Amino acid sequence: MAVMVTFTLETDTATYQGMHGQLMPAAQAAGMLFHSGREVEGGIGIVDFWPSAEAWQAFLDGPITEGMKAMGRGVPSGIEVTPVLDASG
Repeated sequence: MAVMVTFTLETDTATYQGMHGQLMPAAQAAGMLFHSGREVEGGIGIVDFWPSAEAWQAFLDGPITEGMKAMGRGVPSGIEVTPVLDASG
């Protein structure tokens, strides 16, 4: 079942844009369906859609964790994974 993943990156817009360029190719290769980011209090609010919770978790456990460590940052906290309905019937 597809899932919506939401969390806040505690960073500024310039840093997010730099991270975005590095992580997007890996996210797309891992199956990410949609990504958006917006400025929120305390950082950048992220909303992603993934084909399954397992696909998201594999990305979180691998590329995100590795990428964040390489940038001297921790993995985001407050991650919410919510199942979504498939409107195709």
